[in-house]
Amino acid sequence: MSADAKEYVAYYRVSTKRQGDSGLGLEAQRTYINHFYGGRNIIAEFTDVRSGRDIKNREQLLAALALCRQRKATLVVAKVDRLSRDTGQALWIYRELEERLESCDIPNLDKFTLTLFMAIADRERELTSIRTKVALVQKVKQSGEWREGSDSFRSGEASRMGTAVVRQVARRNTNSRQAMAQVRHLLAEGHNYSRIALQLNEHGFRAPRGGKYSAMQVKRLCERLAETEAAENQGS
Repeated sequence: MSADAKEYVAYYRVSTKRQGDSGLGLEAQRTYINHFYGGRNIIAEFTDVRSGRDIKNREQLLAALALCRQRKATLVVAKVDRLSRDTGQALWIYRELEERLESCDIPNLDKFTLTLFMAIADRERELTSIRTKVALVQKVKQSGEWREGSDSFRSGEASRMGTAVVRQVARRNTNSRQAMAQVRHLLAEGHNYSRIALQLNEHGFRAPRGGKYSAMQVKRLCERLAETEAAENQGS
């Protein structure tokens, strides 16, 4: 494929809703991509207002990955830390895209440079965490105060809430969420479960446990999608 025919999908991420509303950070990312990729064939843009710790809850990133897989497009970010703050997750994305990943801050990105940059970022976060913990210990020693468990911790409510969060994350299986955008499109076109399963498999989507989709798995995915949309409608 020639450089002119190459398709790109732009992905942006800001960490807080305040940044997303104000454009702080987001406009800078757009400026970088417009500078380096202006005039290129950018077919879509996706923006998440999420932390970079976990990709499972970033719906727009998963939708961007799904589109890249479907169109064999290249995902482009302004800075690699907008993609993820975890080395393993960044490499997973790199593999999922079959190396079709580019970042404005890393010219000629490959697996080695991606691993190196992410490892440096990981170490810096670890050192920051150590410095923060040491500072807290020193503050406690100086003030003589220790934090006490909250009412929810003592009552067991915190534990129950934690269990609920774990279950919620499990329901938001990364593979399933990657397929949802494509399922919506195929449902709108009137395809049945068997045909949707065939399309997902042909485009390289993986079922929750990593295998191929069956008609029954697509049916369950559609039911889950309907439940999610119903819940979102109630909350809006």
